[in-house]
Amino acid sequence: MSLFSQLHFLPRPFWVLVGATFVNRFGVFVVPFLALFITHNGNTAAQAGYAVAAYSVGGFIAAWCGGWMADRLGRNVTMAVSSLAGAACMMAMSQAVSWQALAVLAFITGAINEAGSPASAALVQDLVPPEHRVIAYAVQRFAINLAWSLGPAAAGFLAKNSSYFWLFAVDAATSVVFGVIAWVFLPRGRRTAREHAGWGRAWESIRGNHAFLALFAACICTAWIFRQTNTTFPLHFERSALPVDQLGLVLALNGVMICLLEVPLAGGLRHWPVKRVLALGYILMGFSFLTFLVSGSLTAFVLMMVVFTFGEMSAFSRQQAYSASLSPEDMRGRYVGFQSLAWCAGNTASSALGMSLYDHHPSLLWSINAALGILAALLILYTRKSQAHES
Repeated sequence: MSLFSQLHFLPRPFWVLVGATFVNRFGVFVVPFLALFITHNGNTAAQAGYAVAAYSVGGFIAAWCGGWMADRLGRNVTMAVSSLAGAACMMAMSQAVSWQALAVLAFITGAINEAGSPASAALVQDLVPPEHRVIAYAVQRFAINLAWSLGPAAAGFLAKNSSYFWLFAVDAATSVVFGVIAWVFLPRGRRTAREHAGWGRAWESIRGNHAFLALFAACICTAWIFRQTNTTFPLHFERSALPVDQLGLVLALNGVMICLLEVPLAGGLRHWPVKRVLALGYILMGFSFLTFLVSGSLTAFVLMMVVFTFGEMSAFSRQQAYSASLSPEDMRGRYVGFQSLAWCAGNTASSALGMSLYDHHPSLLWSINAALGILAALLILYTRKSQAHES
């Protein structure tokens, strides 16, 4: 089946979700520049790490509440409430100065903002049949990364020529737009009856699903690696005496590559063994940071981002489709929410420990990233699906 034919099978509500996601993710100005915003307010890199980690800790609450809300109340309601409330929290964060106040507000913002993520992923599973999910997630990531290729460049310009306040204001405005579209134009998706929507029943299913638990552990490793692109990567860029406006362009390279290559790559590799492609992607992501052991030049940062992005393209759309194949239909929101806990754990540890480790032993940090890529690959390759989930 041609790539065009695969795209033709994707339903109209899916494309509405993709368009709304583009608007929302274009305005994700704050997260990649949050560490710089905090340090420019007179706080240390370690204190910035604690505040950024607080955002990830808030994601633990989001995973539990968002997963339950997605299954019980509906996908669109969950996304709308999360986005509209998150916009208010983002504006409150723009007024904080001390790292303690920023940490508290970052925790609240993370808890609210990220609660919509399980609903978005579950809605794709509701709308798209299994044989088209890899390409669907690739298309969704295309929208996200098209926004990411434009957003950070604009954010870098604002940070250099205007005020960090405008990063928060634009972020909040795009969240409002997404919330309105979700509420008015997107379907509720599959809903679970009250007596079956609790976390106890979902946990019984998850703890017997060894392949899903292995993926959960692999996601902790990759979340640690991925978070470094938003924390130590910009700090290392700045401390390498490179201008901040070029940081936005290097970050945008990730999105440009994904926009140009990931959808064709997903279509071309759809018959390749999913687990092997996942493993290769994890290894490339981790090993990309070893570039910094050799050089801190602009060329090194570009090379690192190219290798990292090839790893990300190989892994992430397949990771979502693989996870969906392991999730019971009536627990999709909670399964996605539980998997989000892995990202919360990896992000939190990466923000709090990675930033401190970078301050003292940056070379060790780059080596740890590579080791975690190998560990994630081994977890995926050597854990079999249960008979109930074989595809």
